[in-house]
Amino acid sequence: MLADLAGRLLAAGQIVLGMPLLEQAAAREGNALRDVRLAIDQLCRGEARARATGETTFAEFSERVLSGQLAEQYPDHVKAIRSADDYRSRLAHVLEVLGPVPLARFTLDHADHAMSLLPGHLQSGTRQKIAQIIHRILALATYPARVIGSNPLPRGWIPKNDDEKAKGYLYPDEDHRLMRCQAIPLCFRIYYGFLDREGMRADEAGRLEWSDVDLERGAVVLDENKTDDPRAWALSPDVARALRKWRELCPDNTRVFVGKWGNALPGHNGAKNFRDHLRRAGIDRPELFETTDARLNIRLHDTRATFITVKLAVGRAETWISDRTGHSSSDQIHNYKRAARKVAELALGDFAPLDEALPELSGKGGSAAGCGPASGEHGAGAASDEGSLAAAPPCDVATRSDVARALAVTMDAPEDGRLGPRWAMPEEDLVGRKPEPIEIVVVSSDRSPAPGKKPKNVPGANECPGITLTISKIST
Repeated sequence: MLADLAGRLLAAGQIVLGMPLLEQAAAREGNALRDVRLAIDQLCRGEARARATGETTFAEFSERVLSGQLAEQYPDHVKAIRSADDYRSRLAHVLEVLGPVPLARFTLDHADHAMSLLPGHLQSGTRQKIAQIIHRILALATYPARVIGSNPLPRGWIPKNDDEKAKGYLYPDEDHRLMRCQAIPLCFRIYYGFLDREGMRADEAGRLEWSDVDLERGAVVLDENKTDDPRAWALSPDVARALRKWRELCPDNTRVFVGKWGNALPGHNGAKNFRDHLRRAGIDRPELFETTDARLNIRLHDTRATFITVKLAVGRAETWISDRTGHSSSDQIHNYKRAARKVAELALGDFAPLDEALPELSGKGGSAAGCGPASGEHGAGAASDEGSLAAAPPCDVATRSDVARALAVTMDAPEDGRLGPRWAMPEEDLVGRKPEPIEIVVVSSDRSPAPGKKPKNVPGANECPGITLTISKIST
């Protein structure tokens, strides 16, 4: 391919200008290689001209940023982007307009024009993120890359997010109801319970490995996270006890939280499963499932809001909370204080201990009756849950084999089926059912030739006269 391209450039007298393109073609593949070949085609046809030295376009520099090349070149000033695909999907809205613009000639008008062409259905939060990416790329082009002398976008150009909506969170008694609902696989319940009690991001917990957890001392170390700010803290004693029991059931897994097939549990994409599991547990508070102009329905990421709200309500300090959540400023935690005051005034209490809330780990039976709302439970908070547990018949302490059997049952439970009639249908009694008599119809054909005639292979012989059918009925 390279020899063919070089021959075409030689024949067109463009080999000097085409040599940098050949070098790029040798190092690229996929869409990037296709773009280089198109550029060579245009150069050979005389449709392209040499660009002035240093005229790097916005699209070219963006690729240097997103590919990690700029981070390798300036490791002291630039961090590699973890979610480059997210950045690319947002830049795709403006790249057709801004991509061909040389950075040396990039102006505020270019940026304003690109933002004015964004689709009208995009929310203000998405528009803000797109503007932040544009601003960040131009800032890096200013320093440390020094492609341009100054950022053409003034301070205050990034639009404000006007669609901040109220976010959902669980009450402690709702969390307790979710934990003891054995219609939900245990691998999901211990994952949700950990998120509610420790405040970790869902995708961070999904990547958490046993090597990150000190089970003997009850501590966790999170070196790799969204903000690249390593943090470590002491786990709640009940969470540490639950993880020790969970470790005994999953000795061969590298990650702490995995699905029944050893697959990673969803982080960003777990909202639908989470809401389905809440419904399955009998949690039907309307604001958790409604999206309006002022409110979002609950997402898996809102387990952090649950953690912060409840822990503020029971008197935990902001520094204690930020050690676990990774929030860098008090302003971010302040947003949850109004909801925390409501939880405190209602005296809803703290979360139930995780190792006791999960029936399979507590040895308190593990009956499916623990799933769904109990009588008199609404509005009673955690105390009503404790009362319902206290009223339950005493059970022996679960052995490892008992817990393993319970785990096997929950691991096989359906994960994403919606609640429907089949969940309430009793199983058929196959033992006492008598078989009903049926009739078997036997069809035979007589294809013997007429006397004195030899058999012939005639097309469509099934329709020939002279074929006799013998039909008999047998009742059984």
